[in-house]
Amino acid sequence: MTGRRGCLARMRIAITHGTCWPEIRRGSERLLADAARVLAARGHDVTAISTTPAMPGGGEETRGAVRYAFLPLREPPALLVRARQLTRHHLFAWDLRRALGTGGYDAVLCLGWQDAAGALLARRAGARFRLVAAMTGIPVRAYFRRTPLDGLAYRRVLAGADAIVVISRFAAARLQAEFGHGGVLLPAPVDTAPFAAVAKPASSDGTVRVLFVGDADEPRKGALLLAQAYAAARPRLGATARLGYSGRASAPVRAAIRAALPGGLQAELDFHDVGAVDDLPRLLAAATIVVNPAVWEALGMVLIEALAAGTPVVGCDHAGTPDIVDDPAIGTLFAPGAFRHAATNIAGLAEAMVRSAGLARLPRTEALCRARAEAFSWAALAPRYEALLAPQGASAGAAMG
Repeated sequence: MTGRRGCLARMRIAITHGTCWPEIRRGSERLLADAARVLAARGHDVTAISTTPAMPGGGEETRGAVRYAFLPLREPPALLVRARQLTRHHLFAWDLRRALGTGGYDAVLCLGWQDAAGALLARRAGARFRLVAAMTGIPVRAYFRRTPLDGLAYRRVLAGADAIVVISRFAAARLQAEFGHGGVLLPAPVDTAPFAAVAKPASSDGTVRVLFVGDADEPRKGALLLAQAYAAARPRLGATARLGYSGRASAPVRAAIRAALPGGLQAELDFHDVGAVDDLPRLLAAATIVVNPAVWEALGMVLIEALAAGTPVVGCDHAGTPDIVDDPAIGTLFAPGAFRHAATNIAGLAEAMVRSAGLARLPRTEALCRARAEAFSWAALAPRYEALLAPQGASAGAAMG
């Protein structure tokens, strides 16, 4: 049986995560907002359950066709947070059990394992819904060494959910190797429409614009490595070039990035700060290349957004990034080198930047980049998420080609 627009029969769906967009701009928060909007547009009754600083005591609001139910924003004692024994996500999951128990939902999509543990408690208390737990990060058993009770809860989620989603082949392999559990390979979709709608401006002055988008304060993202590689690649990038950083960058990190650039190159450095959400499509389209030198990326949504804007990319040949950059005609991968917390291969990244800057000059590159991004779009992936949430939905999990 199908609903309107060829969708499955109308379902009452809850989508959960402890924090939400746009107050926090990360992949899971964006997935919460986009999944709720898209599934509502496909005819379902969707409630997004989260918290927001705008309603610290909890409350409700409507965003388009989606009802947002905000639970109280509770902060545990700082000492327990530092010891990782209790976080706001634990408290959210505890409160979530009641919200899900009284909602009459047909299906629940949890975007965090703590949420899913709370959903299991709701089912134990009598709620009846299909539970899909999306592991939007990379499963790592060592993460739970200091928190064995969390490790136990994680394993109970793996055993008790009706479907476990992993968003890259690397994450799927780690889940199997570290926990002996399979998962449904289903990438986190991207709303490509705002990026596809922006035309790439012609660079009349020939300036090569290298752009980093992400949290520069997080070492694994490789912001400092990019500055070092830019200095190494600069003689081969052309007469004029600029290096831009969009996202959080503290004063010490900015100082380290400047120090990595010879004095003459510091004048080519731009910090765009976090900016507005609506600024990102234009910024990505204006770039010659977008570089994400991060390790341990579960997928790397900014690279998909860059490709949707028609911009070739550079990424690290590690974790989920190779799932995106699967064709040398749209971007270049570089080996991370020996690393623990961040990639170290300056020469490899510099060479990759030069190569992708060359791709940007080819007439066919823009169309190839945009076409690749559409494989990760909601248009392509929403039916698979919808089918996974429906009764007997586990059959929707074929691996992505």
